[in-house]
Amino acid sequence: MENAIEIKNLSKLYKIYKKPWHRVVDVFSEKTRYKPYYALKDLTISIPKGEAVGVLGKNGAGKSTLLKIITGVTEPTKGNIKINGKIAALLELTSGFDQELTGIENIYLKALTMGMQRKDMDDQIDNIIEFADIGDYIYQPVRTYSSGMKSRLGFAISVNVNPDILIVDEVLSVGDDVFKLKCIDKMEEFKRQGKTIFFVSHSLFTVKSFCNKCMWIKDGELMCYGETGEIMVQYENFLKEEKAKEREKKKQEALESNKTAQIMSKADLLQFSDFAFINSQGEKTNKFQFGEEITFQVNYEIKKEMEDLIWCFTIRDAETNEIFGSDKKSPQNALINTIGTHTLKVTLKQIKLLPGKYLLSGEATTQTGALYMSYSNKRPFYVELDTFRGTGVHYIEHTFENS
Repeated sequence: MENAIEIKNLSKLYKIYKKPWHRVVDVFSEKTRYKPYYALKDLTISIPKGEAVGVLGKNGAGKSTLLKIITGVTEPTKGNIKINGKIAALLELTSGFDQELTGIENIYLKALTMGMQRKDMDDQIDNIIEFADIGDYIYQPVRTYSSGMKSRLGFAISVNVNPDILIVDEVLSVGDDVFKLKCIDKMEEFKRQGKTIFFVSHSLFTVKSFCNKCMWIKDGELMCYGETGEIMVQYENFLKEEKAKEREKKKQEALESNKTAQIMSKADLLQFSDFAFINSQGEKTNKFQFGEEITFQVNYEIKKEMEDLIWCFTIRDAETNEIFGSDKKSPQNALINTIGTHTLKVTLKQIKLLPGKYLLSGEATTQTGALYMSYSNKRPFYVELDTFRGTGVHYIEHTFENS
């Protein structure tokens, strides 16, 4: 299959100077006065024609830089890029407008900057006016337009120049819901026509619905590229982990600022050791196949007899949202509490967690709550599956009838 875009070893370096005059000195001095910042690092990817590719990544990951290089707005520091076809970019929708010209005059002006001849625009002018749907304002100077009206006009021009490759960067964040639906419908039409679409949006729902492929960029590097469902699971797990890290960081900062915080040792009463996950073959591992029974065990030493000692556990997703927590007061979960060493072995049956990273926490506590001790503090385990079964955290068996 022929590629619409071929990128090889692409990098973009920005020089960050502490002071403006350092730029001038840097020209005449061998001493480096800047801090190098790579917006893109050695990125290589080929996009076949006809793909609708969602570009995923947090703010500052390098998504916009990549699109600007593809559209020729900026040059790469190194690497090669090959474009096969005409590009229409929806990056800065209102760029290229003359504020004193009318909407119609700006249609011809912007189309000229995009490489179209006037006679070609004559054939498209009615479609553009109809799509923009700004009424008689089309005959008024653009300076009288609202930001939403300018964006409508910019989008209408870009999608009606018959591009081979459409670059879309967060343009659906402007305009009302009716116009957003019109934009999506137009891009769906492009998909049916076999055009290539690069789509950047922080709305993961829109990316899931619209794109058949996804690429994930992190810190300027391509993490992965493939089917939307598979890549989205990895990216959503990453976002959950990042949020969990941020919450943990804030929690630690709060603890450090609290000078009265104290940590008490309970090792003179109870001590846990040798925690392990075990798969269905009896092997110690924290990686399990979808649907496989998950077993964990831990040794514990009772140094002083305690009444009503109960074990419990909690499973969380990568963002530390609770999926399941066992009863913390159930007498059915009572531990052997005689002095000596014992082993707790727990098997989770008929569990259908979807592929991803999960966390297991476990505690031992007394009914009164006087003792509370952890034997597993958010230990990670992973569920793997070769095929895509859906999104979320747990697979639900389902049937349907269609008549």
